[in-house]
Amino acid sequence: MPALTQSPYEVLLDFTNDTHDCATIQLLRDYGRNPSAIVLLQPGDSVTLVLDAGSVYKYALKSRSKVANVSARSWRDIRCEMSQLFSTGSPSRTSQRASPVPLCNGVTVDHVWRDYRFNVWNDS
Repeated sequence: MPALTQSPYEVLLDFTNDTHDCATIQLLRDYGRNPSAIVLLQPGDSVTLVLDAGSVYKYALKSRSKVANVSARSWRDIRCEMSQLFSTGSPSRTSQRASPVPLCNGVTVDHVWRDYRFNVWNDS
């Protein structure tokens, strides 16, 4: 009898911008380098990303000058509101890492920090 093989399947990761500001999502490895790989979400917009179940994906989500570096790994569909990601702590001017914060059943906030290099808003 042949062995059962478990083929990879896809899960959906839905990010919703439930804030009052525009926000962006970018693969973390491309953050600040590849402007064509950025998704801009207006307030109330959402984007659905297709992931391989069990694989780890890392994203940088930015709203104003606040950036949340997140990891996503799941075996089922995920819905995540962006306000949850930015409320895990108050970022300082320097990048300070804290313990990762699990949210949204598979999305973990690795750290939240301020990025003033590309700040087009005035939110001092």
